[in-house]
Amino acid sequence: MLWRILLIVFFLASPKFGWAAESFGRIVIDPGHGGYDPGAIRKGVAEKDINLEIAKEIKKILMEKKVACLLTREGDYNHAVVGLHGKEAKRYDFERRIEMAKGFNADAMISIHVNVSRRKSSGPETFYLPKDTISKLLAENIQKELHEIPGINQRQIKTGRYYLLTHTEIPCVIVETGFINNPEERQKLLKPQYRQKISEAIARGILDYLQDKNRETLLKNLQKKVS
Repeated sequence: MLWRILLIVFFLASPKFGWAAESFGRIVIDPGHGGYDPGAIRKGVAEKDINLEIAKEIKKILMEKKVACLLTREGDYNHAVVGLHGKEAKRYDFERRIEMAKGFNADAMISIHVNVSRRKSSGPETFYLPKDTISKLLAENIQKELHEIPGINQRQIKTGRYYLLTHTEIPCVIVETGFINNPEERQKLLKPQYRQKISEAIARGILDYLQDKNRETLLKNLQKKVS
């Protein structure tokens, strides 16, 4: 009995040991909006462009860490078909993105957006579906890393019932990387150096989540073997 306990403690103390697989995990990064749907626009700056730049950088970072990644869009387009308009087009676009995540057999989906508020707010925040404990863990990991960016306004994670969150079966969060209506934050989001910091923080949060997930899976398999 003692050796079983010692073995489990060893794996807990060595989170990077035991899963040197071909892929550390599978993640879908969703750059919100695109094409005819620009998202929020302020002073000629479109949300869709910022979303895509950050999403591409997150993918690059994760792939260097042996995480398989898929972007739901690689350029300035969305997935709505010709002839659809308004909410119908938006719903169709969402469904295609959700199908992509499902077909990719992803461990999680992270949707990148830029926020807007009536007041002058600042700082990134992460949303998850209420009572979804796994997505909450992902949101917490990402938000914790975002808080490490020097001088950033440390907002807290929030719950939401957005279409992507309510209709995606895998763990899913929405990261609002800043407020485009805030002139100072808008200028920061236009700078590659700042977007890099945001991207690195989100990527670290995703890696933390995957590490926790892999450790939990490893321990469950280990307990089965030693029982």
